[in-house]
Amino acid sequence: MADLRVPSSEATLASIAVIVENPSDWNNLERIRKACTVFNIIDIRLVQDTTKPQDPRCRKCLNLNDRPEIGGACRLLPSTSKCLDELAVHGYMSVATALDESSVNLYDFDFGKNNKIALWFGQEKHGLTDEALCAAATKIFIPMSGMVQSLNVAASSSIILAEVARQRFFDFLPSLPKSSKMSAHPSEEPVSGEDLASAASSARMDKFLSVARQRQRGLIVVLEDPDRLDAAAILRGCDAFGVSEVHFIFEATKAFDPLANRQVMKSEGSNLWVCSRVFDSVMDCRQHLDQRGFARVGIAQMQDDSGAAFFSAPSFCEEKLALWLSCNSSYVNAELVSSSVHVPSTAKVAGLAISNLMAVMLAEVSRCRKTAYPPGYWLLSNQEQRAYVHWCLAVHTKRHPTLEQASQEASASPEYERLGRLRAELKRQGW
Repeated sequence: MADLRVPSSEATLASIAVIVENPSDWNNLERIRKACTVFNIIDIRLVQDTTKPQDPRCRKCLNLNDRPEIGGACRLLPSTSKCLDELAVHGYMSVATALDESSVNLYDFDFGKNNKIALWFGQEKHGLTDEALCAAATKIFIPMSGMVQSLNVAASSSIILAEVARQRFFDFLPSLPKSSKMSAHPSEEPVSGEDLASAASSARMDKFLSVARQRQRGLIVVLEDPDRLDAAAILRGCDAFGVSEVHFIFEATKAFDPLANRQVMKSEGSNLWVCSRVFDSVMDCRQHLDQRGFARVGIAQMQDDSGAAFFSAPSFCEEKLALWLSCNSSYVNAELVSSSVHVPSTAKVAGLAISNLMAVMLAEVSRCRKTAYPPGYWLLSNQEQRAYVHWCLAVHTKRHPTLEQASQEASASPEYERLGRLRAELKRQGW
């Protein structure tokens, strides 16, 4: 197998700077630092601009003396203006991340091989300041298609840095083949709210239908023994990139129901709108996937020479793809998957945080599928769209029961009483 590690070209990597403005979360900072290490980016600058609106946690977050592992890798600047002046003196072009009408799709932007680029990432709550946005030569966004239209700053930075690495180091990889025989699936009469009897409002129904039309067919994420907080972040990424199903396996960790808001937190509600199945063993999940004809591709948390670099991976265009992540193992169990992929790195360093690793993989799967296939090829069939909308309606009914339903379900733990009824209803539907 060809060696697809990142070439040892320090000069090219040294021309990228990562700027984080007014961060407020230590965990996100540490995950950004990890991403920079994986992609060999050594210039990380943290801006603490006390003249701008900010989260009260910012000052605590940027007390680098408390976190030497981050402070040793980052440089602190007192203001956005100071940072912009430094970048201008050294010839950097500022590129800001923003959901803006003038923003450019990440995959349409040319990062070049020798351009000196400063990538700006905003605070978790307020985003970038107006000063940083106005100074940017270009604004970029990550294309998404779910209930949520944003990821946390650590996941976003990992995806963007991965795209920089792909353009700069892996342009020698052959493009995914485009077959002249490929075409979008035969057009069907679009699913409408009139086809689905529901007590939900027309606006809510329109939202469910809109999301169903953006979900990707033939794409499942498998999480083996996940931590509940990692699961929440991964579900948010799955929602953002149109994953139709997530399978949870609990063998070595305490089981939880991903539909329970009290157990899966900070997912922006994505745990409700991404269809989930729960399995007691890896063999049960494997059998279920085999019966449905899914190719099982493992995700290695560390670079694995037995696997392939994930950039333009041919397996990402399988008609039925299941991405399998063993959350408690850095490597892949070859008995559970037919092949594996990893994020290539310059050295045997600790890999990306689990949730960011999955976000990077899903972003690349989406890019590969859109690049190699015509528009509409990966849309859910009408039957699959109806199944998804029925899922959403069942969840909506559980969250907003009628007075009659609420009185019938009254108990000491109403959420879990309704959760049991919800799972029974979803099982009846085939979930």
